[in-house]
Amino acid sequence: MIQRLTNELAAARSEIEQLRATTVRLQNQLNQVNPTTNQPTSTLTANVQSSLDFPELTTVSAPWRNPEQVSRLKEGLLQKQQQRRQQRQEAAARLLQSLSENQGFQYLYLPTKARVPVGQLRSRLRKLDINNNRILDIHYPDRNVVALLVHNDYVDELRSHLRKFKVTLKDDFDPCDPMILRDPRYSDSTTEERTNIVFMHHCDRMERALRFVRAPVKFAVARYFHTKGWISTQTLQETLSFNRRVNHTQPESIFFEDDNMSTVEDHNDTQSHLTVSHMEDDPSL
Repeated sequence: MIQRLTNELAAARSEIEQLRATTVRLQNQLNQVNPTTNQPTSTLTANVQSSLDFPELTTVSAPWRNPEQVSRLKEGLLQKQQQRRQQRQEAAARLLQSLSENQGFQYLYLPTKARVPVGQLRSRLRKLDINNNRILDIHYPDRNVVALLVHNDYVDELRSHLRKFKVTLKDDFDPCDPMILRDPRYSDSTTEERTNIVFMHHCDRMERALRFVRAPVKFAVARYFHTKGWISTQTLQETLSFNRRVNHTQPESIFFEDDNMSTVEDHNDTQSHLTVSHMEDDPSL
């Protein structure tokens, strides 16, 4: 038994030596066909791949090490603080001023290429240096039209400011025009029926807008909507009853500043004084 295993081991060693000799011979033949280089191809490929996967990092100095950049950052922050301070002062001064002879509110209608969320639209207005606190409501009454609710005292200033950027207002737009009712379901309706339907949709938008107008201007807006026939007497009474409840509790501060001047989208414009997007406006319009 031992002798047989010894013989098999010797035979295996002999085969291994033969395989080694064959490997050496084949390697020599391969070297003669493809001369060796200083660096194997596989190594070169690996190095190239490594350089692509892990590019060299460039050295970038930190902004606080650049005096000019630090100065620009400080200047921008100071400008934002000054702007917010001025807004607070203007809001406080309005409370102490006599009643305007131009009481009331009105919607200004602007053209728009797309129906973007209200938060994004407020961000665009902010870039034009328009104080969002003076814009009480934003909604889309029709395709390519956006409505801005402002106090009568702010109308001329806003018009003049928009004119600087070549924004032309749609003064002839009527949100209760039956022509803006494009739902094919009403194509066979009479003009009177279409007018009533459009007016109903408009009143629904006004009631939704009123929910998000900030107090105390909310109550003045409610009275204005009621005089225009856009909300019912019941809705007006419910809004004013809320005013009476507020008077018995801690009053809400009206001196709020405009949103952060950041240009980040979307999604940062969720402060309580922002009117929610009326993206759910009736699809019939």
